[in-house]
Amino acid sequence: MKIEKISIGDLDCLACRPDNARKAAYILYPMDIDPAFIETAALKHGATIAVITGMDWDDDLTPWPAAGVPEGSPDFKGHAPEFLNALVTSAIPEIESRIGFADAPTRTLVGVSLSGLFALWQWTQSDFFRNIATLSGSFWYDGFEPWLLEQSFADKAGHCFMLLGDAEPKAKNPTFATVGACTEAIAAHLRTQGVDVDFSMVKGNHYQYARQRLEMALEKTL
Repeated sequence: MKIEKISIGDLDCLACRPDNARKAAYILYPMDIDPAFIETAALKHGATIAVITGMDWDDDLTPWPAAGVPEGSPDFKGHAPEFLNALVTSAIPEIESRIGFADAPTRTLVGVSLSGLFALWQWTQSDFFRNIATLSGSFWYDGFEPWLLEQSFADKAGHCFMLLGDAEPKAKNPTFATVGACTEAIAAHLRTQGVDVDFSMVKGNHYQYARQRLEMALEKTL
């Protein structure tokens, strides 16, 4: 077993597949992750762990255009539909081919912040990923909560793990501070739709304990 370094267009991926692994977790992350973490997690869970970086964080992961937050930041362009299409039709099939999957594995998508928003949004568009984990998902995004609460998940199989730092609803920015209420409302809606949801409020702010939170997400979804 070794770490594979794979580049596909603007995306970079570090992937590790144990022998005979039939499941895979794809982590959309804003920065590099220690390869030792990837290898350790792959061995622990008997699953391929693939960390994907290089996407345009503000634009590729947002579902529709919206004003930038905080005020004065560049606007979000809302390119998630195009990014999802590229991810499921090109990038991930290429990754799975290179690391030796002959057949499609059971897939989990793990997202953090805006990629956590993306992870839940894409679940309304596709069944490509059976399970999702959204860590501090940016559910404050303009229009997202009311839109999500109108979506049906009645036929959605798989598991959804959600995590939020207990300091996040106390953010000084009033938009970011709505994330607690938005996350709780979304988790409740998913449960009423029959989705297997696990929502944990943990210590810390938006950025703290990154590795521990990733470990929790993999533990809950693999």
